[in-house]
Amino acid sequence: MSATQPLPDTPSSAAAPASMADTWRLDRVALALEGLSPKLSCTAAVLKFDGLPDIWALPVVLARKPIGLLARSTARSNLQEMVGTAMDPRPLILPDDMPLETVSRMVAERFPRALTYGVITVNPETGHYSGFVPGIDLLRGTLEQFESTLSFLRAAQGDLVQAEKFASLGQLVAGIAHEINTPLGIGLTAATHLTERCQSFQQLSESGGLKRSDLTGFLGTVSEGAEIITANLGRAAELVHSFKQVAADQTSAVRRSFRVGQLIEDLISSLSPRLRKATQKVQFTCLADAEMDSFPGPLGQVITNLLLNALTHAYDAAHPDGMVEIAVEKKGTNVVIGIKDDGAGIPPSHLPRIFDPFFTTKRGQGGTGLGLHLVYNIVTQTLGGRIGCTSAVDMGTAFTLIIPLTAPDRMLGDRTADVGRGSFPPLAEPTIVSVGGSA
Repeated sequence: MSATQPLPDTPSSAAAPASMADTWRLDRVALALEGLSPKLSCTAAVLKFDGLPDIWALPVVLARKPIGLLARSTARSNLQEMVGTAMDPRPLILPDDMPLETVSRMVAERFPRALTYGVITVNPETGHYSGFVPGIDLLRGTLEQFESTLSFLRAAQGDLVQAEKFASLGQLVAGIAHEINTPLGIGLTAATHLTERCQSFQQLSESGGLKRSDLTGFLGTVSEGAEIITANLGRAAELVHSFKQVAADQTSAVRRSFRVGQLIEDLISSLSPRLRKATQKVQFTCLADAEMDSFPGPLGQVITNLLLNALTHAYDAAHPDGMVEIAVEKKGTNVVIGIKDDGAGIPPSHLPRIFDPFFTTKRGQGGTGLGLHLVYNIVTQTLGGRIGCTSAVDMGTAFTLIIPLTAPDRMLGDRTADVGRGSFPPLAEPTIVSVGGSA
């Protein structure tokens, strides 16, 4: 007879999640209760029940094999009979290595009485009685297994979301590295040319054949080269500054004051290598810039994800060209950010699920289904705002974000909170930034 195996402690948020490979078996929740002999009187069985106040039934065992189940109420109603006569001869008997999830499903669908009277377990090799699982312990064990699995899934989801964030940052690094190579390469070429011209000018001066026209030409070359070097090094410095701020923001959720219009301009600048490869144009209109006391990194992550999501999902062979419009407007104590495309749109059946984790229409093509889920969590929890989406097939998609200018101290998110469907801040004519695609 197996030793008693107490139920494991309920997983806490501080505890490490159980491995998905850790399948709970029936013997994990089984109690090593001594079975009743069929020759025992029900009066004697009642005395045994009195010592086990939480047990509603006991197994009946003959020659180490279970043959029935005696309920407490049955024993009390048949005090003059033998256990073998009063018992239920058709109890639920299962191998003790059966997965607990399978047992729970079987009991719920086919043997609901086992929730009251319990399950008898046997050794799968010998068929010998090995333990007994009261109905309440079966329910508790199933619940704790689900909690353990849920804890693991939440941890795994958090890891995947973090991986998604760093993958986005990795694309940013690769793009900036490619982008910064151009001005540095031009600057290096100009500096090399200036070095050669200086050497030629020095040789000409030492030979005594220097003319006024040579000096004038040399000064013009130096001036032009210096302008080229200054302009390209300035461009490189601008890219590095933009990248440093965006990278610092995206790798940490530090609260600070910033202007949302400038933040979006920096993001578009840092994404310009990726945007120039696209056949679509990106237009940013700042109707009214606003000073925010919030988290620029998470907000930048949201805008980046929505922008790249539009370029990835909205356009295909049937909709190769188009424009993604970003608009910012201050309204009272909130800033309203709209990101709108004129692409393929989202089917009505998909629209309610776009913020669900792991929902993607690009599975197998690089889609993880976590981009919009991450966006929703950041907007509603970190930034304390709301996000809504409206879309029509072949008409495009519009996301609207309503975010408080001052982030709340306690981040709250309510998925049922809805931004007015179809509300998108109007786009004015002046364009601040326009990159990507052909003019």
